[in-house]
Amino acid sequence: MITINNIYELQKIGKDASYPLDGEYELTQDIDASDTINWNNGQGFVPIGTENNPFEGKFNGNGYKIRRLYIRFMQENVGLFSYVGKSGEITNLGIEEGWVIGGDNTGILVGYNRGIVRNCYSTGNVSGKNSVGGLIGTNRGTVLRSYSTCSVTGDRYVGGFVGWNGFDAIVGQSYSMGGVLGCNAVGGLVGYNKGIVSHCYSICSTSGYDRIGRLIGFNYEGTVSQSYGTGSVRKNK
Repeated sequence: MITINNIYELQKIGKDASYPLDGEYELTQDIDASDTINWNNGQGFVPIGTENNPFEGKFNGNGYKIRRLYIRFMQENVGLFSYVGKSGEITNLGIEEGWVIGGDNTGILVGYNRGIVRNCYSTGNVSGKNSVGGLIGTNRGTVLRSYSTCSVTGDRYVGGFVGWNGFDAIVGQSYSMGGVLGCNAVGGLVGYNKGIVSHCYSICSTSGYDRIGRLIGFNYEGTVSQSYGTGSVRKNK
């Protein structure tokens, strides 16, 4: 087990041979990430993993949190974890007062997820282009018992929790609160759903131009059960 004690060690994952992308990690304390706003000429923390080299390990936050994480990369797959592969697991982790800006597939915790996310949460602000979510931009894996209270802004497929929930992907026992602003397929919990949403709720304020929903913006052959949304919905002109 590799312990992570500060933001500098966290940044080493996938960039140092001693911190491999398939390693097993755990936080030992809360992490202050406020200095990341000054990193890399204003781009901040470099997301962990890539589409070609995803995070395939296990990361246990142990109930600790990362505060004031700053990321600004105008590219695909942006979040603390850029891309989580099928073997990847992220559990028991909070990100508070995060500020994440990216392109397609942007979320505060994960840009593109194919693995398992469980018992995680995010607060702060996230903005991107398409498939933008408060916790996860695009989900093709499983997300359970998690929540987001973020302010989320994007173009298409924008959700308070997950932007795009793909075929056979699962979002369960989770919720969202906050504000969601987009153009098309804008939902309080999920912007676009083709997968499974179960035992979830949202009380986000949601606004957009087309396909707007309190819970889901656009449900395309997806399955939704025992879930609801009660937030306000505004259709822009």
